[in-house]
Amino acid sequence: MASFPSSHGKQEPTAQPLLDMNYSFARTAMLLTAVRLHLFTLLADRALTSSELAAGAGTLPEPTERLLRGLEALGLVERQDDTYRLTPIADVFLVEGKSSYLGGDTLAMQDYVPAWFELDRTLYTSTPYRDLRHAATAEAFFAPRVVDLFPLIFPIASRIAADFPLAKQKEAPLQVLDVGAGSAPWSAAFAQSYPAAQITALDLPQVVEQGQQCTIKRELTDRYTWIKADMETYSFPADTYDLILCGHVCRFISDERVQTLLARLAESLHAGGTIIVADIFFTEDRKGPPPAITLDLSMLVNSAQGRVRTVSEIGGWLEECGLIDVQRVHLTGPFPVVVARKQKEK
Repeated sequence: MASFPSSHGKQEPTAQPLLDMNYSFARTAMLLTAVRLHLFTLLADRALTSSELAAGAGTLPEPTERLLRGLEALGLVERQDDTYRLTPIADVFLVEGKSSYLGGDTLAMQDYVPAWFELDRTLYTSTPYRDLRHAATAEAFFAPRVVDLFPLIFPIASRIAADFPLAKQKEAPLQVLDVGAGSAPWSAAFAQSYPAAQITALDLPQVVEQGQQCTIKRELTDRYTWIKADMETYSFPADTYDLILCGHVCRFISDERVQTLLARLAESLHAGGTIIVADIFFTEDRKGPPPAITLDLSMLVNSAQGRVRTVSEIGGWLEECGLIDVQRVHLTGPFPVVVARKQKEK
């Protein structure tokens, strides 16, 4: 049978990628539903039939079976005869009680998604869905979430803390300031690598209450001094800290406020001290990576003036503060950190 080439020899476009985009929310909804029903935790110890799983979740068997088919398509469960069991990714990240549990981040999608569906309104008005530059809004937003972010950030921070050449203190403990500490994944990682380190962790009051729970679980309570305050109004002591950690703070506030904050932190460093700025960063041409592009749009709907920046932007501001040896350090994870040092006294 004769075949006829398409016009101009080009393959005609298909609508499937658009249809996949249209229904990508359904994958989020399936995962969210399974987390809310504790299905992955129920499957943690043994394989179950859909009827057994429905009995444990308090749902109806036939609809539960249909959801399980969806979770199987997502690669989160697999069927064996009449039973379902977890795949490795679900077993590691979706079973409640494990230190690697990410189900809390999934539950946050209930709040994230409405903001995204207001993106067009933000483009018309420059008014975000919520404005996290305000302390009260930020406190209410972050307090329920910071504990869920710990297992995402701590492994990356631990690798950086272990491999980054920070001078060991012989005569006095390492004094560390964790700004916008949240659940303290960054400072906990350095506390792990530097047993003599003493941490001052600062965040908004309700966030501090959550962060303290994480340090209690890791038996670090005696290493921490928590301060309930707004980082932009708190008076940081001058020439005090050997290491300042500023993790995932800068993208939520304006350029001017970032520059002011960095200048105040630079003054709080000891001579020879180090500051580490961790965040989501664009490549220098601002064309990627894809997570940075997504997070930059998230800043559009969640803050009035926040945005994702490049490493060179943050590095340039650190140099304007009088800091030296500004460098990009990329040891692990999808994004580098920016490191700078305060010049030693002559």
